[in-house]
Amino acid sequence: MTYPTISARAQRFMLWWSYLGMVVFGVAYAFLIKLVPLNPATDTAAQVAAFYQENSMSIRIGAVICSWFSAFAIPVYVVLAAQCSRLEKGVPVWSMLQFGGGMMMTMFLVLPPLFWGTAAFSPDRAPEITLLMHELGNLTLTTTDQYFIFNMVPIAYLALSRRDHPLNPFPRWYGYFVIWAALMFELGAFAFVPRTGPFAWNGLFVFWFPFCIFGVWQTITLVVMLKAIRRQ
Repeated sequence: MTYPTISARAQRFMLWWSYLGMVVFGVAYAFLIKLVPLNPATDTAAQVAAFYQENSMSIRIGAVICSWFSAFAIPVYVVLAAQCSRLEKGVPVWSMLQFGGGMMMTMFLVLPPLFWGTAAFSPDRAPEITLLMHELGNLTLTTTDQYFIFNMVPIAYLALSRRDHPLNPFPRWYGYFVIWAALMFELGAFAFVPRTGPFAWNGLFVFWFPFCIFGVWQTITLVVMLKAIRRQ
């Protein structure tokens, strides 16, 4: 059986493009927008307005940089879809689902800096309006659960069900890791309920676990894909 070939150079470029974009985005988010971790959900409108007044220019510059890099995940999802499609016969429905889920998920990294930048754009407006934009940005970031599942389930399924396929780029442990990561990301939706504790938007299970796991997943995916491309 013959299998379609994919440019190794293009795949490597996309993987590194995505990874470096994540790093730049993370640096701008942490040190310019200054919301790592997010401010407590118990902050009053006056406290939130004061934060944006004190950091207005820094947040707006951070929003500029994040606007350039916030869709950083798109290239890695293209590579994953291309690799997954080689494991299917006929119409690659699992690969299409993975690609679609990944593309939709990127919106929830693009939108928060837009909301934070808007909150900082007119820092002298009514504090309640700034609070609304702040809450919208924070909840958009932390409740990013709507599309992750459609991106990660196909990867896990193909990794585990095609273990004997000669072109399978995914080690078995990677499939289980993706399942675990997907379940952890789903905890983010709890941010709508409490304002304090581990399930608040700055808590252990809603902010720190998904924040760290996403970076680890991107790093592991980079390593796994580079090894697979070299082997192929």
